[in-house]
Amino acid sequence: MARTLRRLAAARPQRALAGARLSSTRAGGAPMDFPCIDRLETRQRDLALGGPEPTYEKVVTGYSVYAHDAPFACDHGGVLPRFDIAYETWGTLNAAKSNAILVHTGLSGSSHAHSHERNPNPGWWEKFIGPGRALDTDKFFVMCTNVLGGCYGSTGPGSVDPRTGARYATTFPLLTVNDMVRAQFRLLDALGIERLHAS
Repeated sequence: MARTLRRLAAARPQRALAGARLSSTRAGGAPMDFPCIDRLETRQRDLALGGPEPTYEKVVTGYSVYAHDAPFACDHGGVLPRFDIAYETWGTLNAAKSNAILVHTGLSGSSHAHSHERNPNPGWWEKFIGPGRALDTDKFFVMCTNVLGGCYGSTGPGSVDPRTGARYATTFPLLTVNDMVRAQFRLLDALGIERLHAS
């Protein structure tokens, strides 16, 4: 019985492969198109080449850093003795500081939404930010942060805990979205922005 099962298991991949070969050709022998698979392969190749994200792992470049040098209590307990928020801006803040738009990322996204002099690589929202675009930098001061807990310049598990001199790693406090937003408010306070035009 065990010998039979082993023989069947060994034959199954060959049968599956033969089925895949048969299904990948049309009746006339011409290869079939698989656009979803082709797009996936293209995406994986692009990601392997670095994708739109800038290289923030070792070199601190291309973004500004807001340093909050005071204790920050987290919602689920734990206190960060200090934190950094990486951010990038496009356009000019007006005198009334009333034209600021804060663009939000996914939880793991960098602040690099659009290219600029300090980082000319295309950002992840390159087509939507700029003069005459949806977020018109001739009118608005557009900002984007890497959220607290992120890995692109803001304080997160990979950062050094100043109390121990070692990386936070698993000792990093559990964060809520509210913690991330409160950290962004500290940045806005530092820039003198009391009200956002949009967020």
